[in-house]
Amino acid sequence: MAPWIQLHAQTHGEVTPCCVSAYKGECVGNLRTDANLSHAWNSAAMKKLRQNMLNGTASNMCGNCYESEALGKSSDREQYNRDYVSYFKRVENTLSDGTVTDNTIPILDIRFSNKCNYKCRICNSSNSTQLYEEDLKLGKISTDKPKEYKVTSNEDAFWKSYSALLPGVTKLHFAGGEPLIMEEHYRALEHLIAIGKTNVTLSYNTNFSTLRYKQYHLVELWQKFERVEVWASLDAMGAQGDYQRKGQKWNDIEQNIRTLQQQCPHVLLGIDVTASILNIFSIPAFYQYMVQQRFVNPERFNLYFLHEPDYFNVTNLTPTLPQL
Repeated sequence: MAPWIQLHAQTHGEVTPCCVSAYKGECVGNLRTDANLSHAWNSAAMKKLRQNMLNGTASNMCGNCYESEALGKSSDREQYNRDYVSYFKRVENTLSDGTVTDNTIPILDIRFSNKCNYKCRICNSSNSTQLYEEDLKLGKISTDKPKEYKVTSNEDAFWKSYSALLPGVTKLHFAGGEPLIMEEHYRALEHLIAIGKTNVTLSYNTNFSTLRYKQYHLVELWQKFERVEVWASLDAMGAQGDYQRKGQKWNDIEQNIRTLQQQCPHVLLGIDVTASILNIFSIPAFYQYMVQQRFVNPERFNLYFLHEPDYFNVTNLTPTLPQL
């Protein structure tokens, strides 16, 4: 369902139907060369992707979901199909060339920049400004690559197209980088409040390190919206978690969760855990702790297996190691 309901843009500007497809090196648009979001909706690449899906033809862009399903793991493709079946009429009405005539886009997932306050060991400079120097030293990036960059090079044109799509949007997703320290995120929220569109669902992937940024207090802003879903990227508790996500302070994380529960109880908190060599054997204890402390409901604890960097992938573990 993703190509019929959503546009996703990575920090480097490439537009795809969802975040999982963004890691296959293909895109349906690029906000660096064309800042108008709506142009990606029925671009030649997006229409071809829809045609392939309708014809049962595999697309390289969707390879990560194919791989997950081959391993017996539920994929994001399957999740989209379950969650958004109400939009299936769009699929039935798709034109033969892959065009969707309904130009409203229910979900926008825009990663405004790579600005971040963490040096997560599983991350890179494309998603965190804090890892820029390390990636330079390791030769992963060239010296002409900027430390911080934004999703588009034409902000005026981007925001014009973004604002024009808002009347048809039901959900906005924010990630990064770290969205809670991005000026663009607060610009988006202030605009929604100003036009009275507070019935839209706000969704986040965040390291949840802070509830304040400059003059903004997130609790006060979130209280104005009917539905807010926060997925905190947390991989372990205490010192282990602080090691994996360098910059994290676990005591602050716990305090932020308590503040949210007390002052903004309508916010739905969930935990996204990235399973890697660093935490694969401690995840059960982490899950038990978070549930017992009533920090999160049992069903709002997601597990994602790390694909990159390869050296942290759990498939590198020897078959006998889990038995030790």
